Amino acid sequence: MARRQTNSNGANETRENLLRLAARTFGIQGYSATTMRTIAEQAGIEAASIYYHFSSKEELVDEIMENGGNRIVQHLNERVDALGPGATAEQRFRAAVLGQMSGLVKHGDFALAHRSLLGQLPEKVRERQIKRRERHQKLWDGLLEDLRDSGELRSDIDLHLARIFILGSINSIQSWFNPRKGSLERVAEQLCDMFFEGVRPRAG
Repeated sequence: MARRQTNSNGANETRENLLRLAARTFGIQGYSATTMRTIAEQAGIEAASIYYHFSSKEELVDEIMENGGNRIVQHLNERVDALGPGATAEQRFRAAVLGQMSGLVKHGDFALAHRSLLGQLPEKVRERQIKRRERHQKLWDGLLEDLRDSGELRSDIDLHLARIFILGSINSIQSWFNPRKGSLERVAEQLCDMFFEGVRPRAG
């Protein structure tokens, strides 16, 4: 039994390693230019062995997109859920910003694939990922609607544009975040302050 468990753990570690390597390679090279052989070579396994874990390149990229997206959203949900039921709309929004930013930093290879691949995916995979992205957008729409309902967001603000504004800032984090210039928590706080208060100096 112990040996079987060890073998299972080893297979899971190999699968996880393959997912991360493939996410990075797909993100850099694109879907068409990436082969299963290339990924297997990077993982240090025989080319045929990769098919023990994934039956095709389409299945592999589908799992990268789904699994990676879920990991990032999990960070967001954990931050929001930790606040408890008595949290204000603004507190939940701020927690969601930090949660998604931390997920993107921790799972950078998956985030790179998400940012680069959507237009290159096979049709069935792309359709599933568009639906997943729409669910994620609805999550943010809900956070913004709660802000408006609680009086923390002006009623004349277009929620669609507000979502694009905040997610555009968050999702580009890999291209500009430098932990030596400030913690992720501080960056998220400043980003939210600018969202709520603007950038003009206060009167007086």
